[in-house]
Amino acid sequence: MKQSTYRYLGLFDLTLLAAFLAFFGVGALVVSPVLVGMLVAGGGLLLAGTLAAVSVGPVTVTWRLFVSVSYAVFALAWPAMYGPAVVAGTATQTEVVMFVAMTVGSLSLLAYGYDVFRDGRHFDVDADVTRTVEV
Repeated sequence: MKQSTYRYLGLFDLTLLAAFLAFFGVGALVVSPVLVGMLVAGGGLLLAGTLAAVSVGPVTVTWRLFVSVSYAVFALAWPAMYGPAVVAGTATQTEVVMFVAMTVGSLSLLAYGYDVFRDGRHFDVDADVTRTVEV
């Protein structure tokens, strides 16, 4: 896989978010933390596929950090759909099962994000973007 393909995943995520907001309105951002997570993750993936690094003063954020944060946000957003009802004790049996399934499924996203962050051997992502931005 190439680094530049993350921009398409980010654009796809942001397009889904835009369609959702067009259908339900901007007020839906206040109601659901999942939508805010989609915004953060989509923006992060768009940056990861477009830039090699962003430097703000002495701090440099690489594309690998953008990918890992985006996948971590995706992983946290999945269980967040059912988490409040489970914590409050008002969840139905179906909601509890979905919460458990999404929590287990999100572990794979966390593992992928961590492996890309540390340039691990399990997922091979070739860096093909060289543009850096200094702020």
